[in-house]
Amino acid sequence: MFGKKINDDNYIERLRCKDERALEYVVKKYAGLIYSILRNRLALIPDEVDECFDDVLMKVWEHSDEYDESRCEFKTWIAAIARYRAIDHLRKAKREEERFAAGSIDEMLVEPGAYDERITAIEEAIESETQSMLSCLSPKDREIMRRIYLEGESVDTVSRAMNITKEQIYNHTSRSKSKLRKAFAPGRVV
Repeated sequence: MFGKKINDDNYIERLRCKDERALEYVVKKYAGLIYSILRNRLALIPDEVDECFDDVLMKVWEHSDEYDESRCEFKTWIAAIARYRAIDHLRKAKREEERFAAGSIDEMLVEPGAYDERITAIEEAIESETQSMLSCLSPKDREIMRRIYLEGESVDTVSRAMNITKEQIYNHTSRSKSKLRKAFAPGRVV
């Protein structure tokens, strides 16, 4: 379909044109990076690594036109996609473990508490990755983001507890989200 050879100079352009050879080039060039991130982040569910790898490639394929080379290197962009997909797979595994444990307990096939350790380990992996991502924020911004987005507290509650106005809370969350997008989701692909 496309005659030009794929190389470092044109693979992004060819990927945006949906040239499958460009995706093959991306796999050859970045498979090691992607697998390294996924194996590290999905150590608790290693059987999910290959499926997550496929999800990462699908996101790259579907959103290649959103990559902005003026904001970051392609390597950074694809690594951010891999991190976000890994978190999604951890969350999915946690839901499945909880559903399986609840079903097993209802049927009395598994002793109550048997899956608590695995669920706890998955929760800890998600928490660790979240804390790692939030580490680029100031302590105050981390606390605001944690309370609103992770603990589900209302802006009013956080405003009263931290003794700052709601407008300041909105300003902090807006700046924090912008900082997180720049640091972890260049091109806003997740």
